[in-house]
Amino acid sequence: MNSSLIFQYIIVLLIVGFACYSLFRVIRKNFAPKKFSSKGGGCDKDCGCS
Repeated sequence: MNSSLIFQYIIVLLIVGFACYSLFRVIRKNFAPKKFSSKGGGCDKDCGCS
Protein backbone atom coordinates (compact mmCIF):
# COMPACT_ATOMS: atom_id res chain seq x y z
CA MET A 1 0.00 0.00 0.00
CA ASN A 2 2.83 2.42 0.75
CA SER A 3 4.48 1.90 -2.62
CA SER A 4 1.17 2.61 -4.36
CA LEU A 5 0.81 5.87 -2.46
CA ILE A 6 4.39 6.90 -3.30
CA PHE A 7 3.75 6.09 -6.97
CA GLN A 8 0.64 8.30 -6.95
CA TYR A 9 2.59 11.17 -5.38
CA ILE A 10 5.27 10.86 -8.07
CA ILE A 11 2.65 10.95 -10.83
CA VAL A 12 0.97 14.03 -9.31
CA LEU A 13 4.31 15.81 -8.87
CA LEU A 14 5.23 15.13 -12.50
CA ILE A 15 1.89 16.49 -13.72
CA VAL A 16 2.16 19.62 -11.53
CA GLY A 17 5.77 20.16 -12.60
CA PHE A 18 4.89 19.89 -16.28
CA ALA A 19 1.96 22.28 -15.82
CA CYS A 20 4.18 24.84 -14.07
CA TYR A 21 6.82 24.52 -16.78
CA SER A 22 4.22 25.03 -19.53
CA LEU A 23 2.74 28.03 -17.73
CA PHE A 24 6.20 29.55 -17.31
CA ARG A 25 6.91 29.10 -21.03
CA VAL A 26 3.61 30.77 -22.00
CA ILE A 27 4.14 33.70 -19.62
CA ARG A 28 7.73 34.20 -20.77
CA LYS A 29 6.66 34.09 -24.43
CA ASN A 30 3.82 36.59 -23.91
CA PHE A 31 5.81 39.15 -21.92
CA ALA A 32 9.14 39.04 -23.78
CA PRO A 33 8.11 41.33 -26.71
CA LYS A 34 6.75 43.97 -24.32
CA LYS A 35 10.16 44.26 -22.70
CA PHE A 36 11.81 45.24 -25.99
CA SER A 37 9.03 47.51 -27.31
CA SER A 38 10.14 50.56 -25.32
CA LYS A 39 13.68 50.32 -26.66
CA GLY A 40 12.96 50.28 -30.39
CA GLY A 41 9.84 52.45 -30.55
CA GLY A 42 7.51 49.42 -30.70
CA CYS A 43 8.80 48.21 -34.06
CA ASP A 44 11.26 45.42 -34.76
CA LYS A 45 12.85 44.31 -38.02
CA ASP A 46 10.04 41.82 -38.78
CA CYS A 47 7.08 44.19 -38.60
CA GLY A 48 7.67 45.84 -42.00
CA CYS A 49 7.85 49.50 -40.97
CA SER A 50 11.18 50.92 -42.08
